Amino acid sequence: MKTAEELVVRRAMKEESAATENSEAAPTSEEQQAQAEADAQAAAEAQAAQDQAAADAQAAADAQAAADAQAAAEAQAAQDQAAADAQAAEDQAAADAQAAQDQAAADAQAAEDQAAADAQAAADAQAAEDQAAADAQAAAEAQAAEDQAAADAQAAESAAAAQTQAEQDQAAADAQAAADAQAAESAAAAQTQAEQDQAAADAQAAADAQAAADAQAAADAQATSEAEAELTAEAQAEADRQAAELEAQRAADREAERQAIAAAAAAAESQSSDADVVTEEITEENLRSSDEEFETAVTGDQQPAASSDDSGLSKFEKALLLGLGAVVVGSVLKNGDKVVSRSGDRVVVEDPNGDLRVLKDEDALIRQAGDEVRTQTFDDGSSRSIVTKPDGSQIITIRARDGSVLRRVSVDTQGNQVVLFDDLVEEQRVVVNELPQVNRQQQVEMVSNQNEAALRAALQRELTADTNRTFSLRQVRDISQVRALAPQLELDAVRFPTGSAAIQPEQARSLARIGTALREQIAQDPRTVILVEGHTDAVGSATYNLALSDRRAETVALALTEYFKVPAQNLVTQGYGESDLKIPTLDAEPANRRAVVRNITALLR
Repeated sequence: MKTAEELVVRRAMKEESAATENSEAAPTSEEQQAQAEADAQAAAEAQAAQDQAAADAQAAADAQAAADAQAAAEAQAAQDQAAADAQAAEDQAAADAQAAQDQAAADAQAAEDQAAADAQAAADAQAAEDQAAADAQAAAEAQAAEDQAAADAQAAESAAAAQTQAEQDQAAADAQAAADAQAAESAAAAQTQAEQDQAAADAQAAADAQAAADAQAAADAQATSEAEAELTAEAQAEADRQAAELEAQRAADREAERQAIAAAAAAAESQSSDADVVTEEITEENLRSSDEEFETAVTGDQQPAASSDDSGLSKFEKALLLGLGAVVVGSVLKNGDKVVSRSGDRVVVEDPNGDLRVLKDEDALIRQAGDEVRTQTFDDGSSRSIVTKPDGSQIITIRARDGSVLRRVSVDTQGNQVVLFDDLVEEQRVVVNELPQVNRQQQVEMVSNQNEAALRAALQRELTADTNRTFSLRQVRDISQVRALAPQLELDAVRFPTGSAAIQPEQARSLARIGTALREQIAQDPRTVILVEGHTDAVGSATYNLALSDRRAETVALALTEYFKVPAQNLVTQGYGESDLKIPTLDAEPANRRAVVRNITALLR
């Protein structure tokens, strides 16, 4: 058990240590107060402990326990007090901080308001300064304007004075110039008069010279014109003479050929032997229908190696080779014509006048499946063929050596003969200028616009003009003025694609009315002969167009025969290429690609 003295000593030491710590901690006034109170309490307790120790040593332990309990209570009280003091201090600090923040915000707002006021004051001051400067500038400009006005007035006054002086000087100069001009005018008038006199003399001399030159030129021109006219007349006369001679020669050749062919045909008819006759049976395989294209191009470039080697020639070309002497492109025939193209089924030749003519097998149209064809070829290449139909009727045709048909006779099942045309008789010469003039376009009738009755009437219509004569089939084919005498019916519904010569079945139906009208016309008059013409536009070469148009004419005739039973022997086909344009243009024009039919019976009788 500790004695009271020890307790007192230890408490004193503790208080001393606490004092030292408190001095180092630099406590606040509140803490110092609390500490003073604690110190006073400790001193009282120490005195009480000393008194108790002195009174009763026995109670020292109890006193010590009570002291310890008391000390714990005091420590807890001190701790609670310290916490309360700390909370109070914290609240006070927060209040102080908020007050300081509010004060700072108020100070900032006041400063901002002051700055705005200062800025407004500065702006007002600047505006006042600018206004003052503007007023000063306006005053300066006004002064400058006043000074300029004064200067301008002075300058104007000086200029007016100078102008007045200048005008006075100019007036003096003008007066002098007028005097000089008057003198010059007098001199010029004298010069002009002299020049006019000289010009009149020169003009008269030039007129005399020109009159002499004109007279000489007129004389020279007259002499030249007369010489040229004489030369032209001589040239024209020579050309006419040569043309007449050529035509006379060709007419003589045709007449000689006609007589030879007629004699050969008569001799052939009187012969009973068939030794020289070739007979063939016609089948579907060697025929062409209207909806099929030709196997060869319109203008071919076939060139046989030599005339003796005819393995590459068609039957038609072989016949021409026999009659004309050549079929190679570029070769000249016996009659002077030149071969310009060939395509197996057609040969185009050019005569010495530059006219083109197409040659073809004229019997190709009348040969049909089931027919028997007997052909006799004469020594000059001309031939006579008899086509016998399955019903026993016959078609007898005589062809010239160039393949063109000269005479055709139709024989019915009773043996009755009808001569359709006969170019073996002597033809009369045609003078074109003596023929009636016909407006070709006005006499064209469109087939699609008419019914069968109207078409029959059109086919039976008389010739446009009475010529009091007849013509050969050759003249009808070759002379457009003769052909124009027969009215034409244009098959306007038939249109061929470019380069094609085929008619499809659906297009062939457009020929129904004209086909029926033709069949009835021929039944009514078996001597009827219908010319089927083919025409093209001017695109492409003339040779190409001629051959193409001739093929198309043959196709139309085939369609009329196949679909509408028009007798083939009464049809003659001919292509005219671009030689008879309906619309005169070199461009592609569908209206020029047309087919036409004419009833030429009255021209042949």
